[in-house]
Amino acid sequence: MLDKQSVSAAFDRYVSQFNPDTPGILSKQCHSRIVSGLCETLARQLEWSPKDQDLAWVLGLLHDIGRFEQARRFHTFIDYKSMDHARYGVWYLFEKGHIRDFLPDPEPERERILELAILWHNGYAVPSSITGRTRDFALLIRDADKIDLFRVYAGYLEHPEQIWQMSLKDLGSQEISPKVLEEALGEKLVHTEVKKTALDFFTGCLCQLFDFTYGPSLALVRQQGYFQELLDFQPVNPKSARQLESVKEKARRILEGAG
Repeated sequence: MLDKQSVSAAFDRYVSQFNPDTPGILSKQCHSRIVSGLCETLARQLEWSPKDQDLAWVLGLLHDIGRFEQARRFHTFIDYKSMDHARYGVWYLFEKGHIRDFLPDPEPERERILELAILWHNGYAVPSSITGRTRDFALLIRDADKIDLFRVYAGYLEHPEQIWQMSLKDLGSQEISPKVLEEALGEKLVHTEVKKTALDFFTGCLCQLFDFTYGPSLALVRQQGYFQELLDFQPVNPKSARQLESVKEKARRILEGAG
């Protein structure tokens, strides 16, 4: 049986290596714990076995372990401008063997699931070659990660000067880049590298809703209410407001079908 207390303590020891004053360290620690709980909740709602529920919990806790080193080295969470935090996490846990810090007893199948799910949690899509239980977990962590991302972005709207160094009015006065709008209206995830403005990143956050897999995940999005806070944001730029409203309408239709 999984010793959650031991795994949790190991995670705290890992995070304690990093200066808590480094921007992003404490927020990623909080995010990891929230996503861990979300993974366990979703696995239970999907009626996965108790063992798989425990594994989902571990996956949520460790999925962003590479973010801490990324923050220390580069002071950013934009992967293409720094490093692929998922690949670093896989390297640290599985190539360097630090998975034993968290799970002392080797279980090859369990570790292969964790390795591939962590590797692809931040990818544009999970490759078709990832199948079976491994794919189930890879899609689960992507859902849980996005659910908490909406909480994070709702917080950004409360303090935009701390994140984007601008007011909400200035954010809303920006334009949405053509490529971002094209992908958004196609109900696709927006590639990070095509985002040019803060409003592009905001639009991209809304589009995360188009990539959910599990029905209970969308139900949690509705229940939590953070996504509604994002939908309530209205740009002052008339052109951007019209464009964003078209994206919002597509998102609302998806949420309307969620229980």
